[in-house]
Amino acid sequence: MTLNDIIVSALAQLDRAHDMQTVEVYRTRFAAFANDAQNDLALTLALKRTDEVEPEDGVADLSALSRSCLRVESVEQLGKRVPFRMGDSPDRLFLPYNERARITYRFAPKELRSATDISELPEAVHPLIVSYVVGRERMGGDVSTQGGGNIYLSMYNAAKAKLRGSLAHGDAFTITNRYE
Repeated sequence: MTLNDIIVSALAQLDRAHDMQTVEVYRTRFAAFANDAQNDLALTLALKRTDEVEPEDGVADLSALSRSCLRVESVEQLGKRVPFRMGDSPDRLFLPYNERARITYRFAPKELRSATDISELPEAVHPLIVSYVVGRERMGGDVSTQGGGNIYLSMYNAAKAKLRGSLAHGDAFTITNRYE
């Protein structure tokens, strides 16, 4: 779903008009809610990505990765996994060799900003973003509509809890001998 699709779906569930003028009125607030949902779901799904970086004097700069790094999972150099440790700042990683490194890391998806931006999350979870947006919008309303917000956020959390085991990566359930 594009950001525009998310906003239109949320407005429809809120029984509000979803013409272009109304969409523009709600765009900033709903985009912020959608990005909050995206980040929350990304943590639940533990999205992983692998990028290559060229270390300088055995130090890899994590800001050179294509996405914002939440956690480094593993590092490969010279064709094998190598130990690593965090540097003196959060965006530096000390490596044993000064060779090209393949870094596998958990990442935060790109923010949704323009109307045509598509979430990097799996398409199966896009409706959850809409539920979250509707819940947050209802929570900000008057007292009579806040109960409806609780219902939408409860549905969101229940669906999110079911995701934990079903959308894991293939190596998520392996036991790794770290002392080889």
